[in-house]
Amino acid sequence: MSHASPARPTAADVPVRPRPEVAVMPTPVALFQQVRFAYAQLAARSSKEAAMSRVLTAAELDGAWQTLDQRAWLTGHGGPATDWGRRAREGGSVTAWRSFHDGAGRWVWVQVVPLASAEDAASALAEVGKRSLANPRSEVRVVLEQNVPLEPFPGASAVWAHEQHTRPLAKPGPDGVSLLLAAAVGHHVIVLALSGTPAWDWEAASALAARQAARLTVPEG
Repeated sequence: MSHASPARPTAADVPVRPRPEVAVMPTPVALFQQVRFAYAQLAARSSKEAAMSRVLTAAELDGAWQTLDQRAWLTGHGGPATDWGRRAREGGSVTAWRSFHDGAGRWVWVQVVPLASAEDAASALAEVGKRSLANPRSEVRVVLEQNVPLEPFPGASAVWAHEQHTRPLAKPGPDGVSLLLAAAVGHHVIVLALSGTPAWDWEAASALAARQAARLTVPEG
């Protein structure tokens, strides 16, 4: 399976997808995006606790999961300009992201993006695949990737599912499978990335996403 954990998020509020052809040397555009992302994180510090409360915790996952990292940043401060991104900025939306490891060979990260309305969530979901970025630090090569038809899980009005088959670059090893699942849940977009050994399947991915969707119905404290 994949020997690298799922990639970290980007300022564009969408996941990173590993592609080996991307140069490691950052371009001026990439550096600008990094600066904007740093600003978006600093500006969201006062709202971080409330934003992170919307995201699943390690205790809510089955097994001995540990939190690896967690971040929050202002929504809509990266990527191409969109009406839904502008409305999210105007409303003070804060995106939250948390990553996990099971202590063995599995990784997960979960991202929750609040939008101004359910209509905006649907619009943002439609762009998830287009806005996904490459991960220049990837230690795997993508040998096959494809969108997967998937029925919405409980709580979701629509989903987008993407599957990658990867091969290690640094040393010999078995091929891996990474799953990326995004969904519109009310006025939120949630994104999950799952990888590692044993390989995840779409039933397990949907069940975990449904658990995150249910988390959003809990009153914020």
